[in-house]
Amino acid sequence: MSIKPLLKRFYHWAYSQSIHKRIILFFTVALSLIIIALAVTNYRISSSILIKKAIHSTSENLVLVTDKLDLILDNAESYAKIAIQNRIIQETLIGAVEPNADPNVSFSYYQRYRTVQNALSSIADGKSFVHAIIMYDKYHNIYDSGGLQNIRDVSGNYFERFKGSSFGLEWVSTAPSNYFKDSKTNHIVSLFQRFNSMETAASLGILQLSIDERYIHDQYANIQLGHTGEIFVINEAGNIVSTPKKDRLYGSIRSMPYFPAVLKQQGGQTFRLNGEDYLVISRDYKRLNWTIVGIVPINEITEDNRILTNQLFKLGIGFIALAILLTFLITKSITKPLSRIKQTVKRVKDGDLNVSLDLESRDEIGELAVEFNRMVSRTKALMESHVEEEKKRKEYELAAIQAQINPHFLYNTLESICGLAELKRNDDIISLVNQMARFYRGVLSQGSPIISIDAEISITRHYLDILKVRYGDKLDYTIHVDPSVQACATVKLLLQPLVENSIYHGLKHKRGKGLIEINAFPHSGRLILEVIDNGIGMEPETIRRLLGFNSDESAPRSFGVKSANERVKLYFGLEYGLHIESSPGTGTKVTITLPIQEYRGNRV
Repeated sequence: MSIKPLLKRFYHWAYSQSIHKRIILFFTVALSLIIIALAVTNYRISSSILIKKAIHSTSENLVLVTDKLDLILDNAESYAKIAIQNRIIQETLIGAVEPNADPNVSFSYYQRYRTVQNALSSIADGKSFVHAIIMYDKYHNIYDSGGLQNIRDVSGNYFERFKGSSFGLEWVSTAPSNYFKDSKTNHIVSLFQRFNSMETAASLGILQLSIDERYIHDQYANIQLGHTGEIFVINEAGNIVSTPKKDRLYGSIRSMPYFPAVLKQQGGQTFRLNGEDYLVISRDYKRLNWTIVGIVPINEITEDNRILTNQLFKLGIGFIALAILLTFLITKSITKPLSRIKQTVKRVKDGDLNVSLDLESRDEIGELAVEFNRMVSRTKALMESHVEEEKKRKEYELAAIQAQINPHFLYNTLESICGLAELKRNDDIISLVNQMARFYRGVLSQGSPIISIDAEISITRHYLDILKVRYGDKLDYTIHVDPSVQACATVKLLLQPLVENSIYHGLKHKRGKGLIEINAFPHSGRLILEVIDNGIGMEPETIRRLLGFNSDESAPRSFGVKSANERVKLYFGLEYGLHIESSPGTGTKVTITLPIQEYRGNRV
């Protein structure tokens, strides 16, 4: 969903609120946006500063680590030089012979081994960074500084490699040790150096000085990078050669997202891992072809900044609450008179014109109240005049309609009586006259426009009995009234014009017997009257004309049906009235909706 419709909906919603709420809302939103913008800007700027400081600090720490490593390796090379220049070791190894099965040779080797071991032990003793010193003579006899088991000869490659070298020294990156110490294999960094006779310059063998990887790790273990940041060392192949987490030793980082940044060596770089941002700083250590890598989560670098930002947000919320309170008090004094005007206007809308606004303020709102009082007074006078005129108009119109209906009906009835007299049907004449008398007695009803359902059904029944005399077997009717609605109120002469309409528009031109069905029953809290015929039906335009909706003033209209609809609305309300359902050839159904109200004389 695009942002534009949402903004439009918010705009309409906001402007549908009261002025009081709108001022508070807009002021709160504006102040909140300002505080949020300040907090976010402050957070971004200070975070950038903290990250730059973290990069600088970590880079300095990595420089310190490289310096420490240089010192360790320099010391190791110094002690290696001391070992190969040791006079006792030199003299002992000059007499080395190739090992064989001769016991004398073996005993001689043992003596040399003990002599060299004592010398190496004295050199290695107390040197915490020296894990072991091993010497391989030119006959591959092995001598060590003590405490080693299962030493494996790895000097072969170095005899070949150093053969043409004038210096003969090489550092080897972290690897599992070629010996056991304390009955286990260790991870070591080794120095291999050729040593010669100081007298004849003849090659005497290869020296191996080993440094435990843990000692390398100890050089940077005390450097803190946040709470969970870490420093580790990798070789040129991207494999880890030193780390506090030994289970990761020798593991590759080539597939990690920060590996390209490690290779670039361009200061601090950020990357994303497992949904979290990290900072990586690296520094080359050329002496061993190592790279020292520091990684720290960004959120730990900016933790203090987040705390500061949270405090700023809390203070901002306090300021917003104080501002809302002040805005509430200020706007209340402005909108309180407007609220009174609103309530008064609502009362006027609901029909109460006996209202008056009395405001103490003499500003624009006070002037508005004065003009409003004048408007209500004029409206009340006009309404009273209009209602009186409309009432008289309705009375005149209904009287004219009734005067139009009654003579016409009386004329037709008298004509029927004359016809019966000519046929000397005295009993039918008597019955017809009695029905007409009962009909007019019900119509008069002491002049009351409101009667009960029972009385209205009685009038309609008399009317239908009179019409049956005229139409004979061509007309029949049925009446079904729910006993629960017999005492309910209705408009007098409501059904008669509908029955007349059914006969003249539906049954008069029908072939065969016509049937009119009248029903009265309650439904959904309302009183329903139905007049149903099986006549020829009507076109939609005819229905509109019957109800008075035809815009053609020259077209004839049925005053009876229109009058019935208007009288229901006049006495009971606009939500009540008539509804006609009909189509050509299917008959007609007229439904009248009335409220369920008990008949109490002339009151509804």
